[in-house]
Amino acid sequence: MTLPVWMGIAIAGLLAVIVVLLGLLAVSILERRWEAQRPAMVVRPIAQWEPDNAVWGQNYPREYESYLKTRISDTQTKYGGSYPRNYLEGDPLQVILFAGYGFSKDYLQGRGHYHAVEDVSKTARITKPFNAGTCWTCKSTDVPRLMAKMGVKEFYAANFHDLAGEVTHPIGCQDCHDPETLKLRITRPALREAFAAMGKDIDQATHQEMRSLICANCHVEYYFRTDEKEGLKNYLTFPWTKGTTLEDVMAYYDGIEHKDYVHAISGTPIVKAQHPDYELYRTGVHAYRNVSCADCHMP
Repeated sequence: MTLPVWMGIAIAGLLAVIVVLLGLLAVSILERRWEAQRPAMVVRPIAQWEPDNAVWGQNYPREYESYLKTRISDTQTKYGGSYPRNYLEGDPLQVILFAGYGFSKDYLQGRGHYHAVEDVSKTARITKPFNAGTCWTCKSTDVPRLMAKMGVKEFYAANFHDLAGEVTHPIGCQDCHDPETLKLRITRPALREAFAAMGKDIDQATHQEMRSLICANCHVEYYFRTDEKEGLKNYLTFPWTKGTTLEDVMAYYDGIEHKDYVHAISGTPIVKAQHPDYELYRTGVHAYRNVSCADCHMP
């Protein structure tokens, strides 16, 4: 049976398109492999704790341009997006649900990393005259420098408002990358301590695992631990001693009788999960298939 001329042309055209697409894919893969192996090409030296993302951008303009897209805050979806929608206005019942807790005063959808310092500075959940310095931990590239300068315990115990003058750069490049090698690194001690509490060495993580663990610096459940005997005040702690599942975390909290707040109407002690994104990820098919957060999400 002889194929019509038009069908032969269509098949040839389709094959040509497939070949071109496969070629583009191969070029992309080779380019990424080359980028991973080549030494960093530095236009301007980057200090160990350089907080200014624009300085990093002088060396890595394409990545910096991508990062700047986190400024966009007009995307609104049914359950998320970057638009700062007011959840209390959208569902006034949440004012009752969170009665006695900061979220009954202010509960906005989070915006991109670019806005982290601005948004935490303006939220009504930050109390005056004192609020734990711990609340800066996941908002700024200035934090690792301040922790190195002050000491981790001292940083957590400090007054949020006293540190405001030194915390000016939002989440960015050095939160995840070593300035000399560009390798992914853990910059927040709570994550390293949580792995140690589980008997694990986070330094043994593979590169693919690190592409999720850098998100776990912040996108996790946590609480502020205070222990006078150990000299700890508002010490950022991940409740992972027994593991990272919901059952593990609740068993840990039950063991120490932890509560985030007491409901102002019912008098019930409540644990309010913060944002256990990494823990939830660990329970799913993506973690099982070794797909990382960064495979889908732009930091």
